Amino acid sequence: MQRNQNKDNIFSGEIKPATFEDCLKQYERMIKSIMKKLGIFKMHEEYYQIGQIALWVAYEKHQSEKGSFSNYAFLTVRGHLLNELSKESKYEDRFVVVDQQKEEKYYTDEACLFEDFISHLDGISPIQQKILIERFYLNKSFSEIATKFNMQEPSIRSSYRYALKRLRNKL
Repeated sequence: MQRNQNKDNIFSGEIKPATFEDCLKQYERMIKSIMKKLGIFKMHEEYYQIGQIALWVAYEKHQSEKGSFSNYAFLTVRGHLLNELSKESKYEDRFVVVDQQKEEKYYTDEACLFEDFISHLDGISPIQQKILIERFYLNKSFSEIATKFNMQEPSIRSSYRYALKRLRNKL
């Protein structure tokens, strides 16, 4: 009777499985389900591996007196996946991969491009023009621009977004 009850506890998620291989088999669907709920479709294999590593971390660190293994595993896997998504998003925001040929084509005559860029800035405020120039041509961060113009960073971001919106509508 006790053995049967122990078996039920393992499958209910109250206690962790005896080996990590059993744990991986049992929680494989949970990892895929979390990935689906988080909208992870590109780089699926990499994120699945991150989920497996997170499950291993949960398996190693779980303390049965603090709660059920299934809840701990779910939170650990979800947390690791969210952290990786956040890192990936920050990386994509900061770095842009540019094809070498396109880069040469677009930056052959920077003075001409700058004059063309300036000609499109009619209709936005002078401060917004300066923010766009600092951001695009001098490659400054929002915090650097805020310091230079003695403004709050959220104000700089807002002005930047508003200026881009007006330019898109204009074009």
